[in-house]
Amino acid sequence: MWTDECYDEIRKGDRVWYKTPQDQTHSGRAIMYGPAGWVINTSNGVTRVVQDGHNYLGHKPGKGFREDDHFGRFLSESGIRG
Repeated sequence: MWTDECYDEIRKGDRVWYKTPQDQTHSGRAIMYGPAGWVINTSNGVTRVVQDGHNYLGHKPGKGFREDDHFGRFLSESGIRG
């Protein structure tokens, strides 16, 4: 299971646990930061958005170098839309 519960410390490649509207617990890998939260790739290939205070449960740091998504945060905070 997860070892950290601080949403601000998620980095690309971390395993993130979230809950579904049916209160089931699932996990996936963080791939990018978007305006709605962290986008994660689940084991069945579906992407989900994880938000702090909504469906985020915790995360476990990935192996090796952990890189923050600076470009995704810049776009989210500046209000630039594609």
